[in-house]
Amino acid sequence: MEEFEVIQEASEQEETGGIEIGKFITGFWKRKALILLLTIGFAIPFYYKAKNQVPVYRCKVVLKSDKYGEEDKLLSNLRQAEMRTRTFANRVASKMGLAIVLQDSILKNHGDVFAEQHTTVNPVPGHYAIEITDNGYYYLYKIEKSKKVVLDSANVWDSVDQLRSANGISFRLNTAFVQTPGTINFRVRPFEKASNEVLYGVNMKVSKSGAIMILEMEGDDPVLLPRKLNEIAEVYSQEALGLQSRDDLSYRENLKKQLETAEANMKKIEAEFQQFNTKYPLSLQSKKAELESQLKANDRVLRELPQQRAKLGELLDRLEKKENSPDVQQYRRFIVHELAKFPAMRDEPTLNILRETLSRRENQYDEMMKEYSAEYPDLIKLGKEIHDTQEQIIAFASKYRNTLADQEAEYRTKRNELQKQLTALPYDENRLMELERNKKIAENQYTYLLSEVQKLQVQDAVTDKGITIMDRAVRPSHPINPGKKTAILFGSGIGFFLGILISIILDLSDRKIYSFNDIEKYLRLKVLGAIPVVPFKDIPDYQDFEKAKQIDRQLVTHDYSPTPIGESYRALRTQLMFSKDTGRIQSLVLTSISPGEGKSFTASNLAIIMAQQKTNTLLVDADLRRGVLHNTFSVGKEPGFTNYLSNKSTLSAIVQQTHIPNLSVLSCGSMIPNPSELLGSQQMKRFLEEVRRKFDFILFDTPPLDAATDAVVLGVQADAVAVVVKAGDTNRTVAQEKLEIFQTVPARLIGVILNGSETALVNNSYSYYHY
Repeated sequence: MEEFEVIQEASEQEETGGIEIGKFITGFWKRKALILLLTIGFAIPFYYKAKNQVPVYRCKVVLKSDKYGEEDKLLSNLRQAEMRTRTFANRVASKMGLAIVLQDSILKNHGDVFAEQHTTVNPVPGHYAIEITDNGYYYLYKIEKSKKVVLDSANVWDSVDQLRSANGISFRLNTAFVQTPGTINFRVRPFEKASNEVLYGVNMKVSKSGAIMILEMEGDDPVLLPRKLNEIAEVYSQEALGLQSRDDLSYRENLKKQLETAEANMKKIEAEFQQFNTKYPLSLQSKKAELESQLKANDRVLRELPQQRAKLGELLDRLEKKENSPDVQQYRRFIVHELAKFPAMRDEPTLNILRETLSRRENQYDEMMKEYSAEYPDLIKLGKEIHDTQEQIIAFASKYRNTLADQEAEYRTKRNELQKQLTALPYDENRLMELERNKKIAENQYTYLLSEVQKLQVQDAVTDKGITIMDRAVRPSHPINPGKKTAILFGSGIGFFLGILISIILDLSDRKIYSFNDIEKYLRLKVLGAIPVVPFKDIPDYQDFEKAKQIDRQLVTHDYSPTPIGESYRALRTQLMFSKDTGRIQSLVLTSISPGEGKSFTASNLAIIMAQQKTNTLLVDADLRRGVLHNTFSVGKEPGFTNYLSNKSTLSAIVQQTHIPNLSVLSCGSMIPNPSELLGSQQMKRFLEEVRRKFDFILFDTPPLDAATDAVVLGVQADAVAVVVKAGDTNRTVAQEKLEIFQTVPARLIGVILNGSETALVNNSYSYYHY
């Protein structure tokens, strides 16, 4: 009943002209499952997001100007504008060292590691580490690709008392931190991000009078958040008065102590440096010069050895090519002499003996050649000895080439040893380097502290004590994130309104006809009647002739049962017979826009209702292509309408009585190739004249307008034409296109019958059950 009431309300809105609202409300009710699904679907992720979200907390600090007046607005006008600038944010981030981020699971607060920390406005980003060794030394490393580069080192107490500076970061270590050996890792993020944390992360609100300023900040750590905001508030209060450094007494006293310590430390390191230079004036430098001289000599030999080995190899290679020479013996003799005089082998004793032996034998050979022929036995013997000596020289040269390679390897080994000695300086030289580094750090530290003291002395004259912190930030008790209930309500609201929006879009894009108002608005035709939905639950998608047999079970019976469906047809009958607009109608053509819209079903029930009023009714199956009324009323298909139009049968032979009193049926008859031509023939005119004399009401069931123009041809000859449209199925655009043909033909289109209307079912049911 609730659904009927919703649809009834929509129907009443349609009748009063609220078509869109009624249509949308009906669409909402039809798609209530989708809307409910979207509502629940969006609520679930919002619930889990709220359940798993990281809590966000908010803190605030209230600052007050104690000295305030029209001529002394410390927190107004230009001062307020300056505190919202990037320059001001840079100063705050620099003084607080916000670019330094600890990366330790236990020590998360800067105060656990640093007594104070600062940065310049351009610190070097990257990963760093601070190591406290067992022997009481502090080291600052920069980690580059898993390698540690030492940036600073000192005694741990120097890192506590003195500000250490490197790569744009400066800090003093906490006393408690340096007492336990270990390593702490931190990173320096780009300074712009640290500045943005102040510029955008801290929300500043100033009262209209300028006397009160509220600083608010959000974060996920309720413990660290108020600490950080209080520190920022301290810096804000200082910077708002134009201070460049802390001006409280404890800070100045501490700064002076640091300056005195830095000066004493610098003098101590200078004394150690002078003492070291007195003790070792030249030894380290001379040793270093000696190693460098040996390394240069070794490198010179290493450059010569490969050249000598290459020249020697070239001579040996030329010896292998002696066959290409015109005089082989002379060529060989020349090459062997070159080998014997090779500079690198000049001091070799064995080669010197072979060279002298060869020279002596060659001289003897030349002298004997002047007196004897080449076949002289002693001359032949001497030539063989010369050849043997040459072979010995060649063999020695080949072996010596390998010797040169071995020498080159030895010199390379020696070069590596010299380099190791040069790089592995004595402990004293390392000590000297450490003293030089410590001296430089001490001087820089002293210079920095001295400049800070001088700044304080200059600023003391202009310092104004006019701003105080009224309320400091305290640990927040509740996060500001929306709770589970709020998240569920928000997600449900989004899902609900999305479902409503989807339903409205679907309704706006839907081109189908649903109600009386749709017919009157888009088709501009009168609604003759509305047939409610017939629940064909047991009827599948059969062929037309099979479906007709099933539909026959749902026909309005002749027992005058006061069912909603029967009452709808009786109302349609009344509209056709007694309406002033339609007048008396004896012959009616019934058609539809497209197949499947209930045209034949409507024609059958309307014919039965007309016959029940004792009106002699003839139902003509004018769908000469796919007629099904013979199956509906269990009569023969042939002979039928086509047989009469073809002059093959008489009217009395084709009209068949049904089981319903006063109702006769004329089946479609045999299949013919030209039904449209027969419907417009002279025989059709004779048929109308004959049936008008014998029947009170003739109803033609014609093909859909989307399939054929038979209904238009018959409509020109009949008294009226009515079109059946199916609610939720007929496309209004197609209907408009098909109905345009009636504007150009002399057919009388009296209106539309809305089939499958839920509104009709509700109205009839309401009336019936509340009679």
